[in-house]
Amino acid sequence: MNTSNKNRLIFLIVYLAYCSIYIARVNLSVANPMLLSENIMDAVQIGLLGSVFSVIYAGGRLLNGTLSDIKPPWLMITVGLAAAGISNILIGFFPPFLGIFMLWAVNAYAQSMLWSSVLCIVSNMYDQRTAKKKTSLMVTSVAAGNILGILINTWVITELGLTFAFVVPGALTLVLGLAVMVTTRHIDPPHGEKRHLSIFGLLKEKQLRLMCIPALMHGVMKENISLWMVVFIIDQFHIDLQVSAAFVLFIPAVGFVGRLLYPLCYKLCKEKENRVSVFGFGICILCSVLLCFTAASPILAVLYLSLIYTAVSMINTSMLSIYPIRYLDSGNVASVSGIMDFATYLGGGISSVLYGLLIDGFGYVPMFASWVIISVVSIFFLKRD
Repeated sequence: MNTSNKNRLIFLIVYLAYCSIYIARVNLSVANPMLLSENIMDAVQIGLLGSVFSVIYAGGRLLNGTLSDIKPPWLMITVGLAAAGISNILIGFFPPFLGIFMLWAVNAYAQSMLWSSVLCIVSNMYDQRTAKKKTSLMVTSVAAGNILGILINTWVITELGLTFAFVVPGALTLVLGLAVMVTTRHIDPPHGEKRHLSIFGLLKEKQLRLMCIPALMHGVMKENISLWMVVFIIDQFHIDLQVSAAFVLFIPAVGFVGRLLYPLCYKLCKEKENRVSVFGFGICILCSVLLCFTAASPILAVLYLSLIYTAVSMINTSMLSIYPIRYLDSGNVASVSGIMDFATYLGGGISSVLYGLLIDGFGYVPMFASWVIISVVSIFFLKRD
């Protein structure tokens, strides 16, 4: 097999591997209505799981981003997929909530081991300009994973039962972990031409510190759309799981299209990723206002959520995938990606449990209203870069 074909095969396997962790994450969102109806968990406990996932994932991304600059990518990805798979399978046996809580935390940390090493693989196989293009394609695995997660987990819950919504994704990650190990063992972390910076050295840079604020803010929207979209549609419009799944499938599907359109938007913004982010936050402001006042039908609600998800997906691509490649010369792509992801999931972690409490007491409008405020704040900081 020549180098070009080998790179395509590696790209495909890594793409599918990263899709699989979203299947093993969205399963909780799809299972939420049944977990609530069968009194396995309540809304506050589900919000707590969303928070612990985000907080543990955030801390893991910070640590694993640094490790991924020095450890072989295959090792980080394979171990992460294996741990995510085992923890999901064990959750499927529904131990007491404390057990589910601990296993979901393990799943979160395991999934935090992947993305920096994925960037390292892409950076190793291609030059910087090509790496940016390939990375903008690789990040579509997030939306693809969400789409597959909704389809697979809805079918599994309907046909096989709630247990298999965790067992099947767990088994899938184990298989793909083995595939990554077999195909990428020869790839080492990229080494830059400049002096490698420590995490403390990176955080001394004012520009990076400023970028962490909108990264945190967009994480609030990114994680909570995924966590609450299914139960929101069911609660608000009183439709069953299968019908609601058909509605909410549209949200990541539009997000997938948004990620595919990212290279065009990036070009129209004169290859300035922060301009793409400002545009995205503007869409979030408009659609969040509309959700507060005009979401009178599931079609309108899903349309507005889809546009927010699309905008957040483009912001996410700019901040977590394109921006870190600025640090390729110092070999800090993985570290910077880890820092930005830490900020993103910290935002999700802080907000998920608070939104759980707000939703229990006041419904969903306060959550949507808060997205307007955080989008305005984010634009302010992006304009300062």
